[in-house]
Amino acid sequence: MADPNAKVWLITGASSGLGLALLMRAVSRGDYVLASARDPSRFDPIFSTLCTGQRARVHVLHLNVASPFSEIKEAVDGAVRVWGRIDCLVNNAGIGAVGASEEQGAEGMLHVMHTNFFGVLNVTNATLPHMRARRDGTVVIIGSRGAYCNEFMGIASYAAAKAAVHSYAETLSVELRPFNIRVLLVIPGTFDTAINRPPKLALHLHADYDAARADMDVMLGQLAGMPGKGDPLRGMDVVVDVVKGEGKAGEVMRGGGKWPLWLVLGEDAIRDVKERLARMAEALDAWQEVGSGLTPET
Repeated sequence: MADPNAKVWLITGASSGLGLALLMRAVSRGDYVLASARDPSRFDPIFSTLCTGQRARVHVLHLNVASPFSEIKEAVDGAVRVWGRIDCLVNNAGIGAVGASEEQGAEGMLHVMHTNFFGVLNVTNATLPHMRARRDGTVVIIGSRGAYCNEFMGIASYAAAKAAVHSYAETLSVELRPFNIRVLLVIPGTFDTAINRPPKLALHLHADYDAARADMDVMLGQLAGMPGKGDPLRGMDVVVDVVKGEGKAGEVMRGGGKWPLWLVLGEDAIRDVKERLARMAEALDAWQEVGSGLTPET
């Protein structure tokens, strides 16, 4: 059984990117990690960087979030038996794909949505019975600033899936409140991970988009080499702080701050979310007279 004073984390997509950074920070702070990936062999080089005590607190789990729910549930049920509980589920696994929405079509959109939205839904639903039984737990969902900064070519499927995840997390937070289960929607900006180099996905090419595709290639090249990206380890340290009530997060909570449904990470993400909120407020102010007074006339 796990130390009752430590957290047991289940992290999907834990072999790379933000998931790996979170694994490293959690075990370095004395917690246990159920680390899932589609290919468990990817953890072999990672283990070589951990000390013996840390390796003993990591259990590798073969889990593809795009699998049928029955397979996901079997994997999660088995994971619970390792240390007797899951204190914090982190829905991190996801895929990126860029291309014009018309060229991706419904098939491309469903491909991304299947992993980035329905994968989150299925893993969460497989974990919730265990948390509800204990009347305790935290569900972390890794969203994206792309849900707010999405007015450019190529991001439609990824941004739509993340926007769906955001809305799901917000409703889920209300549904789970009676069971003492918290929901944290993490909205990262640009961190130094492979998600900055997403593959192209175009199933129905149209010549009209040739110029836009060329511009998209230039933009992606600039993004890959952009300086000043966030440090994944520092970003995930903040997530651990919030979940455990430590560090700056602990200071805010002890000072009367409420649990944050939204946790925006990085100056670029903070800027983009604020800009979107300001633009929406401006549109509401300018057009509220047009959209008001629509009740039946007497």
